[in-house]
Amino acid sequence: MEHLRKDNENFINYADRLLENKSFYDLDKCEIYELLYNKQVSSDHARKALTVLQMTIDEYKKSIVDSQVQNSINDNNLESELTKNYKSTIELNKDNTQTSSKLIQMSENNAKDVEFLLKSHGYDSKVFQLISARNNIWNSYSKKDGIMVLYSSKIVVKPRSEISLEDIKDHFNNFSNNYKSPVHTPTRYDINGKMLEINIADLHVGKLAWIGDSGENYDYKIAKERFFYILNDIITRTSHYNFNKILFVWSNDFFHYDTTSITTTAGTRQDSDIRWQKLYKVGIEMLIEGIDLLSQYAPIETFYIGSNHDKMTSFYAINELYAWYRHNDNIIINIEPQSRKYIEFGKCLIGFTHGDSEKKNRIGKLMPIEAKESWGRTEYHEVHAAHFHSEQVVKEENGIIIRYISSPTSTDNWHYENGYVGAVKKAQSFIWDKDLGLTDILHSVIK
Repeated sequence: MEHLRKDNENFINYADRLLENKSFYDLDKCEIYELLYNKQVSSDHARKALTVLQMTIDEYKKSIVDSQVQNSINDNNLESELTKNYKSTIELNKDNTQTSSKLIQMSENNAKDVEFLLKSHGYDSKVFQLISARNNIWNSYSKKDGIMVLYSSKIVVKPRSEISLEDIKDHFNNFSNNYKSPVHTPTRYDINGKMLEINIADLHVGKLAWIGDSGENYDYKIAKERFFYILNDIITRTSHYNFNKILFVWSNDFFHYDTTSITTTAGTRQDSDIRWQKLYKVGIEMLIEGIDLLSQYAPIETFYIGSNHDKMTSFYAINELYAWYRHNDNIIINIEPQSRKYIEFGKCLIGFTHGDSEKKNRIGKLMPIEAKESWGRTEYHEVHAAHFHSEQVVKEENGIIIRYISSPTSTDNWHYENGYVGAVKKAQSFIWDKDLGLTDILHSVIK
């Protein structure tokens, strides 16, 4: 019976005695494990656990310099004595991942809980995602808690590359508690009226430009100021019109970047003055307030255009707008994910695309294919694209005008370095007549 634990023997001393004298006591690993933990396990499990335990005992022995120090250690601080030599580490890897190693007390269920692992290592699940995890048993004992299973936990994480559904829900709930869209009857509505297209292309909310290296200043506050200047400028200058509807076109690189790493959708790094959480909040609130402003005058229709800087974020935004205005019959939010859209108004058919993917000699050939029924009913055809930050009428071919829209954004360092300078900063709005087609173009020039 010498292999049983003595009354004055702590867990580590007992484990050490069993492991050192297993041949003398004629005990195998499974029997030792059962004596220590009062639990039967497989031979492989026992071998792995006792190997880790032996490492713990060896570290413990190293930490005891002499017998006086050894005698001063009691069961209440044994846990810290066992774990103080464990080095918690965080590594920043070249692929933008992080590796964290830490000693954690947890259950088998905790070891499978992604939220628990991230939180235990100090990571916010809204900002980081778990890539991999490995947990090895590291046993300890204390008088207070008895046998306690610790794990040497190693996880690999990386920053989330996109806004989560929870982020959108949180913003929707918080903003709706503090802001209510007004309910009113449009004052300039006429069922037989014209259509006003307000096209704010390539605003790039969140772009940072400095006059010192690019010749101009730009940040999210300047972008917001220009956004509302354009809306109010057009509202004022069209006060003598009544409209059937206002077509609000904003989804052309409205947001400057698309990921939590401050990159475009494809991964190109951008200069920005604003964190991704705030960028989304600022942008969506601008859009809601802008739509509320325009809806005072005529019914609104808006939609999503997939763009190279913000393909995901703008799609999240259009869906939040849809939820926000779901009970408003005067506001139509088209959440279809196709990157190209076609709007039919009387004898007019207008196509919308960002213009970064299609070849210039191909872009006008898509309309008769993708909108064949509308094409057959209409007489006036245009495609409005963006991307180049300058006004360009590429050509009129077979009755289709291809028009690239100007941008009100400022020149940043990349455009300056590559010589893309000098474009007039402006937004363009268009007045469409059901029978006559495009009748007026209004330029909102930024000074």
